[in-house]
Amino acid sequence: MPKQINDIEIEARIAPASIRWPSTAIHWEKLKKAVDAIRVLITVVNANCKAVEQDSDLSPEGIARKRIEIGRRALGELADFAPQRSAEAAVTSALAMFDAGMVDLPKPPSGIAEVALAQELRAHVRAQENPTGFVLNHLDDGRVVGAVLHAPGFLSGLKDEGLNVIRDRARSALHPEHVQNRKVTEDALNELNRGTEAARRMIMERTETRLDRDGHVRSVREPVPGGTGA
Repeated sequence: MPKQINDIEIEARIAPASIRWPSTAIHWEKLKKAVDAIRVLITVVNANCKAVEQDSDLSPEGIARKRIEIGRRALGELADFAPQRSAEAAVTSALAMFDAGMVDLPKPPSGIAEVALAQELRAHVRAQENPTGFVLNHLDDGRVVGAVLHAPGFLSGLKDEGLNVIRDRARSALHPEHVQNRKVTEDALNELNRGTEAARRMIMERTETRLDRDGHVRSVREPVPGGTGA
């Protein structure tokens, strides 16, 4: 008889890090709702299996067939789980918003004095042994970053690859909050995805089923179609 699943195990295996997630934006709410929905699904699977196993009118073979049906339905629902799709869409929108907030870079030099200073700065950068490294070490100086990014790279001794690195690093340096928000949001989505995979394993363990390569859910006691693994 498969082992029953308790609430402690569900919380420990399905996105345990979600307990630390904030509730400060819609994507966090969607992520939390998705985790809750997955946990509820596992709870329902366990309860349905328990009810079948306690049905005295069913033979052992009948109980096994009912469990397979429960597993098949649950795995099918999880394959296109609406709460998870909603959370993914919300995260995509949030990441786009963070990226949009990181487009601002130092403005190009204006006026005779600023243009002259930018020329001197580019000459100084070009004279360095490692121009890219020099600029990366001075990302907190908008004059250096602006002089380099708003002119052809060769004037500063830089190739396009170096300019791209400087541009990306400058955005991160100028918008650390957006960078951090992006990271924790991506980490949360990864945690949700791992939770979904854990839920799939829990369903198969509880219902004694497997998901074969042909996409069909079968009893672990059935032969593998074509002699290949799941």
